[in-house]
Amino acid sequence: LKALVDACRNLRGEMNISPAQRVPLYANGEAEFLQVAAPYVQALGKLSEVKVYTDAAAMEQDGAGAPVAIVGENKLLLKIEIDVAAEHARLSKEIDRLRGEITKCEAKLGNESFVARAPAAVVEQEQKRVADFKATLAKLEA
Repeated sequence: LKALVDACRNLRGEMNISPAQRVPLYANGEAEFLQVAAPYVQALGKLSEVKVYTDAAAMEQDGAGAPVAIVGENKLLLKIEIDVAAEHARLSKEIDRLRGEITKCEAKLGNESFVARAPAAVVEQEQKRVADFKATLAKLEA
């Protein structure tokens, strides 16, 4: 249940949807569990409704173009109208931010003075940040 609510909130955050704006959620997967959890997910996720589908194809058709989250065996669609131009601009901005972060981290790691003086844990953390940023960037550019 917590994972479902977290997924709804993450989708709202990624799409810059205000928590005050109530939108419908379409769900498919473990139908019995989703039916029981629907009122709780609706209340905690601040949704207008939770519609549980038993047919994945029907859900895909009704929620075409909607942002998707997968939670275990459940597929969630947040039914909103996506402004393609605005979404493209948002993703471009995020890609630019990630490239900047990668450049900063690589500059730090390329500085021999920093690597020599910093504790090993800090250097390792910077290396992990670079790897995470690169992985996220690869997903966005795909």
